[in-house]
Amino acid sequence: MAETSSFDYSNVRDVLKGLGAEMGKVVTRFPPEPSGYLHIGHIKASMLNYHYAKMYKGQMILRLDDTNPSNEKSEFVESMLTDLKTLHIVPDRVTYSSDYFKQIQDYCRKMIADGNAYADNTPMEQM
Repeated sequence: MAETSSFDYSNVRDVLKGLGAEMGKVVTRFPPEPSGYLHIGHIKASMLNYHYAKMYKGQMILRLDDTNPSNEKSEFVESMLTDLKTLHIVPDRVTYSSDYFKQIQDYCRKMIADGNAYADNTPMEQM
């Protein structure tokens, strides 16, 4: 992770401790959809995720939610990376939701087979 200046974590140091956070084991995820530019809400979420990961000597994953290809552009991905870097937020890893489609499909099939989920293909009009 990129080092920020001398940010003072003293007023938020115990926020995750009550949730069982352990030094070196905190992994956070910031999952924007690359269908537009980052806005103030994205920035707030990315900063919280980055700083909690940093505070606990963990990792922050930028997971681009690329599940709607009709709205997504590489221009937005590049812009997001540039904007985050401007804020000194450098993720430890960059992943894409589509990287995990096979794994997600396998989990869904297992949950259905185990009786913990079901799939319904009832037409919308009938529902």
